Amino acid sequence: MAKRRRIRWDRVIIAGAVLIALILLMGSCVHSCSEGEVNLPSNSSGSPLEPLSTGKNSNQNNSQSSKTDGSENVTPGTQSSRQDTPNVPTLPADYEQSLQPAAGVYTGSLVLVNDANPSRLSRQELDLQQVWYASDRPESLILSYPGYTFLNRTALTQFNRMMTAYYSVTNNAEIMFNYGYLEAGKEKSNPESATGLDVQLHLKLKNGSYAFISNTAPYSWIYEHMTSYGYVIRYPEEKSGITGVKSGGYTAIRYVGVPHAYYMSQNNLCLEEYLDLLKNQYTFGQGMLEFSAGEQLYRVYYVQASGTGDTEVPVPKTLPYDISGNNTDGYIVTVAVG
Repeated sequence: MAKRRRIRWDRVIIAGAVLIALILLMGSCVHSCSEGEVNLPSNSSGSPLEPLSTGKNSNQNNSQSSKTDGSENVTPGTQSSRQDTPNVPTLPADYEQSLQPAAGVYTGSLVLVNDANPSRLSRQELDLQQVWYASDRPESLILSYPGYTFLNRTALTQFNRMMTAYYSVTNNAEIMFNYGYLEAGKEKSNPESATGLDVQLHLKLKNGSYAFISNTAPYSWIYEHMTSYGYVIRYPEEKSGITGVKSGGYTAIRYVGVPHAYYMSQNNLCLEEYLDLLKNQYTFGQGMLEFSAGEQLYRVYYVQASGTGDTEVPVPKTLPYDISGNNTDGYIVTVAVG
């Protein structure tokens, strides 16, 4: 007869206690882990998301000491305090993204061309028009090389309007269009000549001699009114330390567009200074440069290029705007407000 095995109730009780302890421990762990989850907020309302900080204090940039240029700093949105996310500027409800090609950095009326940043566009990409055959060319305009003188189409239209107005006021026909587009390195060229936006003005005097234009009557009308047609003096003598070019007596005017010409003239800025101002103080998400040119209100801001391809540039949905590259690292957006 087999011997009946005795049940050790003390061991059964101990094993049960251990099992219960393990169950309680596992439950505590699950509860603790669930408390560490982060629920990301949704944007079901359709309102723009709050911007994400990069660690750079945009509010500090906007609260710089008092401005002397009479401009207003307009900030579209704010930035949150999170420090662990990439830079994503706020996109206000009335803005959308415009995809700009990487090559767009090198085009537009605000490209900065100098010895350090040459023009990267070919002659075929500059939208040049032969000055001699422009339908709106005033008869009073003298051309030094009729068959070889070209200028950007928009710049030429504005130049011809200016010269028509000049002649109607002064009845003077001595101003000579001496050079427009010239390939880089060509004789008589300056760094800007390769843009097709630059005009060198000379004089063919009534006595048959030649001279440089100067800010004296009647030619002073050009100096006083060129901003109304989008032109500025490209190489002011007092700015040679910044532009790196001394005019050498000749006058080179450069088309930049009416609002920019107006602001640069009012604030005594050369092109280098103006573009630095926009980049350093008026990057989108940190503020906009707002000013009036005549009766038109403008807002201008800078958007950094992605550096790896196309760039999404914020633009207003309903207002007219223009986008120009700066020839180095970004885009300038100009908005006509009203």
